[in-house]
Order: sequence, then C-alpha cells, then structure tokens
Amino acid sequence: MAKSIKQKGNANVPSKNKFAESMYKISHRFSLFKVYDDFLTMSIAACTQNLETKLSWYEDEYLATIAHYKDSELRHEFPKAFANLIIEMEERTGSSQGNDVLGDFFEQNISNGRNGQFFTPFHICELMASLTCNDTVIEEEPKKDRPLRILDPSCGSGRMLMASHRVNGIGNEYYGIDIDRICVKMAAINLFLNGMWNSEVMCANSLMPDDFVISYHISFIPFGIFKIEDKEKSKLWHLHRNSFSKHEKKTNGALIELDNTPFSERSKDNSTQLDLF
Repeated sequence: MAKSIKQKGNANVPSKNKFAESMYKISHRFSLFKVYDDFLTMSIAACTQNLETKLSWYEDEYLATIAHYKDSELRHEFPKAFANLIIEMEERTGSSQGNDVLGDFFEQNISNGRNGQFFTPFHICELMASLTCNDTVIEEEPKKDRPLRILDPSCGSGRMLMASHRVNGIGNEYYGIDIDRICVKMAAINLFLNGMWNSEVMCANSLMPDDFVISYHISFIPFGIFKIEDKEKSKLWHLHRNSFSKHEKKTNGALIELDNTPFSERSKDNSTQLDLF
C-alpha cells in the first residue's frame, strides 16, 4: 500500500510525513481539496464535547461530513490523520520551522492549484513578533486586567499568531481574520492545539467593518473550539468594527461612509483604515 501511495500520490510528500500520507491515501478516490476541507471540519467537531451528551456540540455536522465516505474503508484514515497531525505538531514544537503542519500541507499540496497562496516562513513570523513587542515588558503571567491583544487581519493558517504566542507567552488574546474559510479553519485548529485560549478567528474581509461569515472561539472553559454564527455574539467582530471609528463619517445619524481618499494620497499617520486596538 505504501508503494502505491508513493506512485499515485504527490512525489513531494515526505515518506515520514504520516499526516500527508493519510490525506493522499483518501484522495485516491476523492478530491484532495474536499478531503482536506472535510478533515478540518471534522477536526473542529472533534475538539469540543457536550459534557451532558458526551458527544460533540457539532455531532450532526460531523456525521453529515463523514457520510460522504461511508462506503469506503478510507474513512478510517481521518482519525489516523488527526492523531498524526498532533504527533507532528508536538515533534516540531519549539523548532525554528514552527509547528504549522496544516499550513505547510495546504501551501505545498493544495494552494499551488488554488490561487497560489503562500504563507510567511515561521522564522520570519517569529522575528516580526519579536520586533513588534521589543518595547513591551512581557511577563510569564501577564496581569489579568492587562492582556496583550494581538491581531493578524490576514492570518492565513495563523502562523503569525502562533509566533507571537511563542514570543509573548501565555495569558494574552490572539485574533485572526481571513477571507478564506479554509484558512480560518486551519487557524482555529492551530490556535486550539497550541493552547492559545481566549482567542478567536473570523472569516471576513478585514477591509470591510461589517463583513462577517463565521467565527471560531478558542476556549479553555468551556473547553473546545466553538462556532459563532451570529456576528453580534463575536467579540472580534465588535473589536474590529469599532477600530474603524476614527476613519468613518456619520451621515444623518445612521449611515456610515468610509474614508475614500486613495491610499497613495493619504498622510503618513492616516495610511490605513485598520487602526486596530
């Protein structure tokens, strides 16, 4: 079987990359993009449990997703892939390449054929995080009333946030926004498996203050990844929307008009509509 995977799959898949092997094994019969997206959906469902029912809060969504593979023995590869994901992330924890296994797989095996999405290398993310916080006193246990709020308005798989967490330590809040829903799912899983609690990842256009598709809250109590489908219940959506207040012009007390001055014509201190936090 291993030999057939190597022949039929991508030649760039490392032989020791068990997570990638599982993805490609399932993709022999199904689209690789769909397999990966379904894996992310089921992983999020597996990361939260209703303590009363002992089932996932998203059990129905999990069952609806896995039903597509019900007639194939390959469906058993999904839990194996999740186990391999955790093992590989643990093995890479603390390394200079980071432990963004999901982002690496997406970049190397999927996005080349889908808009050519590429993510910033982890060591560059870590350098940027260090430079950003070079004048901030980082404590091992920040005061509860003064956590850092760190946001990446184009977060991809959450790599920049993961690097910031490595630099800044625990007790802070991490927020990510991305227009690509599959990237948002990757980021939510990455933040959860790296223990980045009190964080949120939102699918939206970060240049549009009212835009909202869905959001995922990463929580320790209750434990899990929780979907937010009503924007009014999203802390990140409110924080992001309020960050536009300095560049909005209210008309008739109700309508809001954004500053339409071309980016190239703006003054240095007014070069963005994202004056975040």
